[in-house]
Amino acid sequence: MKVLVLSHLYPSVISKIHGGFVHNQVRFLKDHCQIQVVAPVPWFPLPGFGLWSAYRHVPRREVLDGIEVRHPRRFAVPRRILFTQQWRFHLKALLNAVAGMPDIIHAHCSYPDGRAAIEYGLQTGRPVVITVHGSDTKILPKLKSQWRQPIVEALTQAAAVIAVSQELRREVIQLGVPADKVRCIPNGVDCQLFSATGSHQPGKDGWRLLYVGRFVEAKGLRVLLEALAKVRSQGRDVSLTLIGGHPATGTAHPFLPQVKALNLSEHLSFEDAVPWEELPPYMAAADLFVLPSFSEGLTTSLIEAMACGLPVVATRCGGPEEVVNEEVGRLVAVGDAEDLAAGILAVLDEYDCYDRAAIRRQAEECYDYRRVAARIHALYEEVLAR
Repeated sequence: MKVLVLSHLYPSVISKIHGGFVHNQVRFLKDHCQIQVVAPVPWFPLPGFGLWSAYRHVPRREVLDGIEVRHPRRFAVPRRILFTQQWRFHLKALLNAVAGMPDIIHAHCSYPDGRAAIEYGLQTGRPVVITVHGSDTKILPKLKSQWRQPIVEALTQAAAVIAVSQELRREVIQLGVPADKVRCIPNGVDCQLFSATGSHQPGKDGWRLLYVGRFVEAKGLRVLLEALAKVRSQGRDVSLTLIGGHPATGTAHPFLPQVKALNLSEHLSFEDAVPWEELPPYMAAADLFVLPSFSEGLTTSLIEAMACGLPVVATRCGGPEEVVNEEVGRLVAVGDAEDLAAGILAVLDEYDCYDRAAIRRQAEECYDYRRVAARIHALYEEVLAR
C-alpha cells in the first residue's frame, strides 16, 4: 500500500518539534505501508519577518529517521491574508512535489491540507483520509463563514475523518460529516522511549513542576505563573520548568515582567524547545506535569508525561477531559489561577496515592504509537476496500 501524507505540520531544520506528532505517527506507519511525505512550507521573499522569513532556510528535500520529506514552496502571506485561497497554493505545491501515484492520501488538518488533498484525490481518483487536530475544527470554522466553507467541503468529501479526541469527533459531526465516517484515533507516544524510569525521589528537594508547549498566551502561561505564585504563598517549595521557547515561534520575553512582579525569577526556568527524543530526561526529573491551555485537542506532551508515570494537572479544555481521571491527576477550570493552584496543591498533598506504574499502563494501553499506527493502517485498508 502506497500512502501520501500531506501536512504543513512537520519538523524541519528550523523547528525539530513543529508537527512532531505527525512525523512520529509516520515513523510507525512505515512498518505497515510505503509512505511519502509532502510538507509544504510558506514561500515569503522578505527578510525580517521571523518565522516567515526563516522558512527560506528549509531544504526542499530532507531525510528524517529514514523518511524522505519533500518541502515544496507555497505562496503564503501573514495574518491569514488570502486565507480562502491557501488550499489552491497548497495544491500547486503538492503537484510540484509528489513522486508517483499513491493508493491513498492522508492529510493532517482539514485546511489547507485537507481541502488540497480532496482536490488532488478528485483529479487522481484516490480516496482521502483527513486527521483533524484542534483549531482546524474548533476555531477556524467559527471565525468567518467564508473559512467554514472549504473546511466543510474537505471533511464531507473525505472517505474518512480521524479525530484525535471525542470532542473533536463531535465537532466534525456538527459540521455535517456522517458519524460513521468519523473515527476517534488519538495521537500517540513512543512508550519505549518515554518510560517511568529514573532515580529522582518526588518532593525530596522540593516539588518540580513541568510544562511543555509553545510560549504563547493561548497556552495559559500567565495563569500558570499566577498559580505558581499562589502555591508558593502557601509555603510550598515548588519550582517550575517550562520547555518550548523558539526565536521564530515564541520566546519567554512577554512573560518576564509578570515573573518579576510575582517574585518567581529564582523558582522557574524557561527553556528552549528540544526535539521530542530529548524530552524523557526532563520528564524523569519532574514530579508533576501541568497543562494550563485554553483549548486543546489531545496534546502529545500530556500523553508523553503519562507514559513517564507523571501525575498531571490539566484544564478542562477539550482533549484532556478524555484522558485525565482521578487515577491520573486533576482537571481544573480554564483560565482560573485559583483553581489551577488548588489542583496542584491537591495532587501534591495526595502524591503517594498516585500509582505511577498505573498511569504509565494507561498511556501504554491507549496511546502507544504501535497500537495507534495499526488502527490507522486498518482504516486505510477499510477505505480502500470500499
